[in-house]
Amino acid sequence: MDPTPQIIRIAQRYLTLKKLNPGAIDGIAGKKTYAALDKLNELPKSWKAERKLVGAIQLYAQEQGFDPGPVDGLWGQRTQTAFDELTYMLLYGQQPEPWRPEDREPVNPNNWPIQTQTTLEAFYGIAKPTGNKNLVTFNIPYPVLLAWDTSKEITKITAHIKVKDSVLRVLNKVHDYYGLTEIKRLRLNYFGGCFNYRAIRGGSSLSTHSWGVALDFDPINNQLQWGRDKATFARPEYNKWWDFWEEEGRVSLGRERNYDWMHVQAAKLFS
Repeated sequence: MDPTPQIIRIAQRYLTLKKLNPGAIDGIAGKKTYAALDKLNELPKSWKAERKLVGAIQLYAQEQGFDPGPVDGLWGQRTQTAFDELTYMLLYGQQPEPWRPEDREPVNPNNWPIQTQTTLEAFYGIAKPTGNKNLVTFNIPYPVLLAWDTSKEITKITAHIKVKDSVLRVLNKVHDYYGLTEIKRLRLNYFGGCFNYRAIRGGSSLSTHSWGVALDFDPINNQLQWGRDKATFARPEYNKWWDFWEEEGRVSLGRERNYDWMHVQAAKLFS
């Protein structure tokens, strides 16, 4: 693989900690960075520079208590996972929480269906681009900004009638716990939409947005392919936000699958 600027920067940080003088921590692998890599005694001198960069990441992750697999200079899934964990720790000063801690049992008090078109239709009815009588527009506990046009503030959203009460319970808890000032600071008031009749990105099946049972928040800082190393909603200060949704049986794709951290839905995943 070709090392990204982020990989290079973290390798440079490691080399700097080892006092090997890699030059600026700028994400650009130049002569000083390569010379510093050559001084890492733990790595074979015969390795090419790109492999040594990966080896440096593996050493750094290993020293910080993560498991990158063998220090072999090869970028596999274990190295990717260890790199994500290392990056998170460097950003936030603590190790990320496990995906599903033992003391946090999945709940489903509202009996949300599994995310297949058949089960979604059985529970929520047929999704329609217009004229869906299952959709309702209702007031929410605090105003939100449209993420795609932040000059517009709204106090109502449109969602499926079966999720209305659940949404209101969550947003009331969010308001009571965080308060409006903190909601704004954390950008929990940047609303990316709910009902939107469309296929899932990169696929042909209908998105859960088509039924009005998924909501997006602050999409610019929690983009579809971003993992917990970049998505702001992965930070510890958002834990209660996610707890409130999960108490209702809602699924965060970020917490479950480490992508699309903007998104929360009233539909369960297969596994």
